[in-house]
Amino acid sequence: MRRYHFDLVDTDRVTNAGGAILDHDDQARRIAEDLAQDVRDTRPELIGQGYQISVRAENGNVVCRVAIDREKGDGG
Repeated sequence: MRRYHFDLVDTDRVTNAGGAILDHDDQARRIAEDLAQDVRDTRPELIGQGYQISVRAENGNVVCRVAIDREKGDGG
């Protein structure tokens, strides 16, 4: 298990959206997809503005990025 960090990012800013201890990268990606959907639902004004959920492993490496503009299951 390792810690993952979830950030809401645009071209200029990074907002830490929290962290979690998970078994593997696939779990982290699914959480990022759920967070992106939550942002679409609660902050629709961010859609089309280039925002992403970035997932970083505890070593700082980016595991994945999920665009806010995409719907879940749309190739994320």
